[in-house]
Amino acid sequence: MMLESIHTEHGYINRLLNILKQKLVAIQNGQPVNYSLIKDIVEYLQKHAECCHHPKEDLLYRYYQSHYASCGEMQSLEAEHKELAKLTHEFADAVDMILMDAVIPLDVFAEKLNTFVARQKAHLEFEEKHVLPLIRKTFTAEDWIAVSAEYQECDCDPLFGDKVSERYRNLAERLSV
Repeated sequence: MMLESIHTEHGYINRLLNILKQKLVAIQNGQPVNYSLIKDIVEYLQKHAECCHHPKEDLLYRYYQSHYASCGEMQSLEAEHKELAKLTHEFADAVDMILMDAVIPLDVFAEKLNTFVARQKAHLEFEEKHVLPLIRKTFTAEDWIAVSAEYQECDCDPLFGDKVSERYRNLAERLSV
């Protein structure tokens, strides 16, 4: 079912955000950080979460909005997904700059990292505590059939799917520790 899939994906994203949080603590403590690992996480979030996860949620939100909402409760969530995509892109640019040896003060990078993680976590928490339970409570069997007819499953997850893509092998090894 779509809600279980979304919930599982939220768990995966939280695992990645927790690694980023560990990297933030390391930066704040003056410890060395593997910026390539940060890049892998951000790239995964850009490519998979923004291309597969958020569109799935947006489909549910639009359906809920058109059938049940009276005052646009879900409209802001689609806009928030766009804002998060922009934030992710900007943070990815900062990571790329560091990897290209551009001079970015560590406190500036740490603040960008902190903002990125905090915004992503707040968004996931809001969806988990408010949005998904509302949809679960409201949707009928007919609603799920209608939504499923509109949804096209994405290609397999390159990190958490059955087969880990070579691109994410190092990150997958880090996750298994």
